[in-house]
This record gives sequence, structure tokens and C-alpha cells, in this order.
Amino acid sequence: MRKLLVLVILVGALAAFLYYPRASSVASAADAATLAILNTAIDGSRGGAAFAAARDGEIYRSGDLVRANTEGRAVLTFFDGSSLSVDPGSQVKVTALNKVPGEGIQVTIEQTLGRSWSAVQKLRTPDSRFEVRTPSSTAAVRGTGFLTLVQPLPTGGTQTTFQADEGALQVTATAGGVVTVPAGMQVTIAEGAAAPAAPTPIPPSPRLEIGATTGLSFLVVSPSGAACGPAGSKSEIFGCVATGDKISIRDPAPGRWGLYLTSATADSPVLTVDMFTGSTRSGGRALSRPFGANEQVRSGFTLTAGPPVALSTLEEGVAVTSVCAALAPGRVFASGAVESRLDGLRAFALTNRGVPVAIVYTQGELNQAASTGTPSAQGLTLSNTKLTIDPGGIHGTARAATSVVTVDASADLVGGPVSDKFSVHVSRMSADPLPPGLVDFVKGLADTGAAALTDTLPFLVRRVSFRSGCLFVAGVTPF
Repeated sequence: MRKLLVLVILVGALAAFLYYPRASSVASAADAATLAILNTAIDGSRGGAAFAAARDGEIYRSGDLVRANTEGRAVLTFFDGSSLSVDPGSQVKVTALNKVPGEGIQVTIEQTLGRSWSAVQKLRTPDSRFEVRTPSSTAAVRGTGFLTLVQPLPTGGTQTTFQADEGALQVTATAGGVVTVPAGMQVTIAEGAAAPAAPTPIPPSPRLEIGATTGLSFLVVSPSGAACGPAGSKSEIFGCVATGDKISIRDPAPGRWGLYLTSATADSPVLTVDMFTGSTRSGGRALSRPFGANEQVRSGFTLTAGPPVALSTLEEGVAVTSVCAALAPGRVFASGAVESRLDGLRAFALTNRGVPVAIVYTQGELNQAASTGTPSAQGLTLSNTKLTIDPGGIHGTARAATSVVTVDASADLVGGPVSDKFSVHVSRMSADPLPPGLVDFVKGLADTGAAALTDTLPFLVRRVSFRSGCLFVAGVTPF
């Protein structure tokens, strides 16, 4: 690769700003929702614009929509930590999203089709609310985990099923009536029908339970890419309820489940994974190994569809340098020099067709690579480059200098798979104005930088994920 990935991204970000020096208002996740794309084919409509391919890290506000096609999966994480996971074939709209005094939140989600999972933090103020509205009913909660399923009926219209895995729902039918749905219960209401007198039990299904001894924090990632666990306080997986150092997942999907583990102190903690059918334990595994202080470890296991669901042995724990290296799917390329890491992936892709792969970069690696050289071209020099990475994307700052002007600029970037390639988009920009004569020159740098980044990745991009301090791009090698 001729240019370091970090510098290509940063040049593109700064150039995009400089070409549009009067950009629209700044979007902030402090009072909004951040989108994470678990699988490609997610479209977003923001600010009344037409639907377009969505990118990981984008900010969504009141009135914005998220739409998943038959393969798309995504998670909206709200500023209070609550989240909404969206399954393929679903469409949701953030009808209202407001921050109220006392760190409170008011959220209204409109779901017209498909399946979603809401993991709602305990609401902090009396005027806070979190509700999901469907064509037939509305569910309101003050802190719980619940599933919403909107299905078309053969006779026309839709019916909605709410399932509560934690806490309780208050469900109000559009046609009249209110029913309380406690944990372990469900209710189904068709359009035009009143609420039933009482809920019914959720049918029995397999259950996965994962726990850890004191001091060990973990995150489990489902085959779809959703996460749940104490590390990062995630509850994105459908049917996942986290309690302290233990999680329970109802009706887990077959496939490989990834594990990220870390211990704050040097110790030999134990992680246990158990399968249940009803109250009967049908299988169990344990992972125990010495941990260094703050060591990060990758492991995983595979579930095979039943009945009964079969649980594999746990993969041997392998030390990694970041949460991204632990959670990225497929054959992971996370080591070696930044500028040559793609070479190894490219060589692998030449002899391994149709294989899942991922490339990982950490914030520290990218900043170290940026500090080893200062890019310059045709009279433009970049210096003081610095990147930070979090779930909202890549945040870069740099000084761009020519013989006539010096600009201190900053930009926020989001990225995602578009037409099987890695697409980068600048979501926020700031800098002092530049002379008009420099505009076309910098725009050319942006076009060149973006093209270099896109063409460099030797695989079909399916997912881009930003985490605290790292990112990964995952996909499949050409068939």
C-alpha cells in the first residue's frame, strides 16, 4: 500500500472539509443515537433526506429512519446507553428523541415491520420514557429488555407481538385496552383488536447462560455480530439479559459465538458457558487460564442447531491487542506494521477464495504510524496528525500548511460497506476558511485519497465496526 491507511483517511477527511467550508450543523451523540451496522444492506434517512446506504457511527435524531433489507442488521445506541437492535426486513423511525433535565431521556420508536430488540436502561427521571409504537399497539417501559415483532397478516394489516425478558411492559392497544406484560410473558395484538385481558407465557426454548468469576469481564458476540456482556455494558443480542457478571440469552442462534475476555488484575479467573432446555442443563463448558493485568483474550464456541442444541468445546484463549481483534469475524489480520498489514491479507486472499476475513487497526498503531512521517504533496504538508476512535467513528485533527496559509482542522468520519467496498464519509468538520484558489487542489487530494483507500482492500466488505480505541473492516475474499 503506497500510503498509510491513517494518512489516507485523514487527508480525505480534511480535504472534504476544505471543499465544503460551510458545512451544516454539527451532529453530536451526546443527545442522539449512534448507529452500528452488524451486516451490510442497512439504509438510513436523516433530516428528511432520501434513503441512502448507512455507515457505522452515523448519528440519528428525531424523525430519522433506519431500514434493513433481507440481510441487514443494525443497532441504535442512545445517549443514555439504551439500545435498539434491528433485524433483517425491519423498518424503524426515531419519532422522538429528547434529553431532559437530570440526565433523563424521552424516546419514541415507530416500528412498522419486522423484529427489534430493546435493551432499556433504568430511566433516571419521572418524566423519562421509552416506548415502541406499532400499527396495533404501544409498549412503554422504564427499564427492561423486550422483543417487538410486527408481522403482516394474510387478511391485510399487521399484528404485533411483544415479549418481555426482563422487567415489565405496559402495552396499550390502539383499539383500546391496556395489559401489563411481566418478564417471561408475551402478548399479541392485531390491528383493530383490543388488548387481551392477560398475557401468555413465552413458549419454552433453549437458553444460553454465561458467567465469570469475580474480576473477569467479558463480551459475547453472536453469529450476527450483536454483543452482550459486562464489558461495555452491552445488551444488543435478542433475548439477552445481563445481571452483574452473568448473562442469559433466550433461543440463541446456531453458529460461531465470539468471546472477548479481560481481567483488571493478574489472576486465574474462570468463564463458564452452559446450555439449558427449560430448567434442564444440556451441556456446559469452562475456560480457565492465567491472565496478566489488563490482558485481553480472544476465544469462542460454536452452537449446532438441534434439538437439542449442541455446544462445542471452547476455543483456546489467545492474547490479542484490542477488543476489535477479539470480536472481528473470520481470519483476522491484526498484527504487523500498519503499512504492510494488507500485504499479508492480500497474499491470503490469492489462495483462499470465499473465506471470511477481517483487518484490524488500533488507535495507538495509527497514531504511531502517523508520527513516523509527514505526508506532503504539491506544496501541501500535514503535521500534528492525531486520531481517536470510538463507536461514533474516527476523529482526526491535523495542521494543513502551504506556502500561503496554515489551517488547523478537525473532522469526524464514519464508514461502511457500499457496493462491497469500504466507504468513508465526513460527518463533522471544522477549520478556518481557506483561499478559494486552494479548493480545487484539496478536493483532488480527497478524491485520490478515497479512491486509494477503497481500492486497497482485497476483499468484499461486509462490515465496518468502530470500537473504543480500534476499528475493524470485515468481509469475504473474492470467490
